[in-house]
Parts: sequence; C-alpha cells; structure tokens
Amino acid sequence: MKKSVLFLINGLGIEKQGSYSISIDQCMPNLAKTKETSFFTTAVIDSVEYHTAYEKFFLGDTYKKEMNYIKENIINDNIVNNPTYQSIKNFLSSKDKKLHVFLEATNDFIVEEVNDLVNKLNLDKDQKVYLHLLLTQQSVTEYKKLIELVNYIKYHLDTRITVGFIFGKETLSNELNKEEVDIFKKMFFYCSCERWTETDKKLLSLKESNIRPCVAPGFCAVNGCNIVNGDVILFFNTKKSNYDKYIQIIYNNASEVFKTEQFNIPLYSIINLDTKYNVLSFSNNIVYDNSLDKLLEKTDLKVLFITKNENINYVNFLANGLNYVSNPRIQFMNLDDNYLSNNNNIINIIDNTDYNLIVFDYHMDVSKTVNDLKEQLEKIDVVLGNVANTCVNKHSLFITSLYGLKKDLPLAPYNSEIVTIDYEMQIPIFFFDYSFPRSKYRLVPGETNDILSTAIRCVCDNKELTTLVRTKGLLTSLLFK
Repeated sequence: MKKSVLFLINGLGIEKQGSYSISIDQCMPNLAKTKETSFFTTAVIDSVEYHTAYEKFFLGDTYKKEMNYIKENIINDNIVNNPTYQSIKNFLSSKDKKLHVFLEATNDFIVEEVNDLVNKLNLDKDQKVYLHLLLTQQSVTEYKKLIELVNYIKYHLDTRITVGFIFGKETLSNELNKEEVDIFKKMFFYCSCERWTETDKKLLSLKESNIRPCVAPGFCAVNGCNIVNGDVILFFNTKKSNYDKYIQIIYNNASEVFKTEQFNIPLYSIINLDTKYNVLSFSNNIVYDNSLDKLLEKTDLKVLFITKNENINYVNFLANGLNYVSNPRIQFMNLDDNYLSNNNNIINIIDNTDYNLIVFDYHMDVSKTVNDLKEQLEKIDVVLGNVANTCVNKHSLFITSLYGLKKDLPLAPYNSEIVTIDYEMQIPIFFFDYSFPRSKYRLVPGETNDILSTAIRCVCDNKELTTLVRTKGLLTSLLFK
C-alpha cells in the first residue's frame, strides 16, 4: 500500500541576510543527499512560532471561512429566531444598559459583522455599545500593521459603537496575582487607567518601549466604557477561545464594586467558548471543510502523528477542526529519538501499519545554544535517513517545515557570544515520489495547508483536493516560473 510521509523539521527555512550561518548540509548529510534527487519549491509563511503555524497547516485560511460562516449562519435575516439573540435583546431592552463587545483585533473585515449585529439588535439610538480590543500579536514589528488596523476599526464602526478598552490578550498569568486583578478591576469597573484618544500614539509608544502587543497593559480610548450592573458582555469570537481569566476578574469583583450580591452581568459569545462559566452562544462550532479531520473523512484515510507528548492535545485540537474529540482516524505516538533512530522501527511504522499518512514532527527551536542546534539537526538527520530509505520507490515523502526560526543563541556553553539565527518567512519543500517522473511533473509554490492536501492527494488521487504537483506544460510554466 502506497503511503505519504511528511517529515517536518519546524524552524527549517531559508537564511535571512545577516543570520549566523549554520551549514545544514554538513549537519544533515542525509538531507543533503536526498535534496539532489527531489522536487523543490518553497512556501511563504508569516509565523515564527508553532501555534499559528500549526493552525494554518491544519486548517488553511480560517478567517475567510469563519467570516463566511458568521455571515451566512449567524448574522443574517434569520438571527431574530436565534434564542441567544432574543436573550440579548431582552437584557438590553432598557436603554441605560450598555453592550460590551470583546474582540480579538486581527483583521479589519470583522468590523462589518460587528456593525451588522448591532444594527440587527435595533437598540435605542442613545444606547451605548463599546468595542474592547484584545491584542494577540506576538511581535513588536507588528505594531505598524496594528496601528493601521485599530485606526480602520475606529473609523469604520457604526456611529453608535465606540472603541473602549485596548489590552494585550496575554497580559494575565494563569494564576492571577493580586496586582493583576487590581489593575483590571480598576480598568473594567472604573476606567481607572491611561486614556489615549489618539490610540496610534499609544501603540507607537508601546512599540518604542519594546512591549509586545499581546502583553500590552490596558488603556482606555474613551471615557465611560466601564462595566456597570446590568450591562451585557458579548465575546465576538471566531474560535473556541477561553476568556475565563477576564470573566473571573469581572465576576469575582462585581459584588464588591456594585455593593450588592444581586448583580447581573449576562455573558454571550458568537461561537461556543471553552469556559467554566455559563456563556450562551449563537453557534456551537464552525465546521472547517479543509481541516485534517474533514480531509480524512472525505478520503477514508488514517494518519499517525509522531510528536512530543506535550504537543499532542494542541495538535489534536487543530487537526480535528478546533474540536476536542477522540478521532479513530487520527492517532498519536510520542516522538522518541532513540526509538526512531533504529531503522527497523521506522520500517515497522511506515510499512507494517495501516496508516495512510505518517507525520514526523520535529522542532529546531528548543535548542539552548548553536552547538545544541547542530547536535539536534544531526539526530534528526539520522531518523530522516531511515525514513528516506524506507520510502524509496514505495511511498511519497515530503520534507518541509511549518514556520521559520528566529532566535538569539550563545554559540556554546563555553562561548557566551550571542548570534542571531534568522530565517526568512519562506520555507523549503522537498518532495520525492517514484510515481511522478521529474521529466513530466513539477512542484509549484503554495501554502502549508496545500502541503497537507498534496500529501493526501498522493495516496488517494481525489481530484477535489488541492495539489502542488502539476504536469509540466506551457501554461504551468507561465504561471509558476
């Protein structure tokens, strides 16, 4: 039975100018050897960490799908029949009640959906709606785009909606300390924090202070956006997110702030939240047609994912379309270098199991020094050699990465000189398959989700699936030079 093998060396990329050069070919002679006979292309990525990289690998362009789903299934003419809509309308029947919408600021397209929802609620013209922005961006370099995004949101909101709080989503620790609680208690209930009507200047000052957006301290963009008893909170989420840390601060302090045990702050969300609180949602889940789960269902295939134990829950969540499920089509195995360095074990995994797709999931960014990184690559290469030999003339093999590596490292434990390992946001894709002669086929550039789809297509030939493998011809040559 022909199979597809994906060998992920996450962090592997094309060196950026100025990066400390590591001779990959010297560290990885098996990779150097296999490159000589492979198809080769690249994928453009925009991630240097595995969370967003894994999501794009398993789900592709989630945002477009999410926006389409919300528009077609939630915020449409039938919304008045949704029990959650009726509940929100009921609580907002008095015009002195404010609606607080918490939104992760990642894309300007969502503004239209927020506007549509508020319009469909048919609120009193004097009723206040505040949009609170949670910043999820990981890098200081993203402030330029973030400033443009926040300004776009501010100036394209419906006239009755005002931007209120802006704060980093990862500001709070998992175990909340008193200082964190006090800061957000003052902000949420009293608007007692910095006030910046010109938000671009505040965001620029955060950039100059080298504070990442995701951990930026909160500030107000307007007065009067504080939460009062009877207000309604809506999390305008497109994923099964968890906002329990913020809900905890609001609920645990409301009685003291309002000076009554009988407070009422109803909670709602667009998509069902991952939460311990009672939060009504408009929809339980978004179905991602291009998730690994759905691709396997369409093709009646099974996958074995070989990764570190600590990654399994997260990988399972994404592979199943952002669902915590037990899926017999998706199985996991702990990545053990010693076990995998034995060629017989590799043969057993690939040839003697009923999995159609096998994924080896390595990470280069766990190294503490450059020497560590080189040693890690040497260990990975031993396993790669066994995998490549097993696949020759039998199976499809992809050697690639899901994200680029950017890290400052000392050269060695005995040499504290710091150097920067920096790969462009462009990753290599090496592809081997005896059934695709290089004289007739070529590999075209694509996205990481296309790599997953191509690997499945190689063993089932479902023409509905995207593939990066194309026949050579005039049109292909013109489009993919």
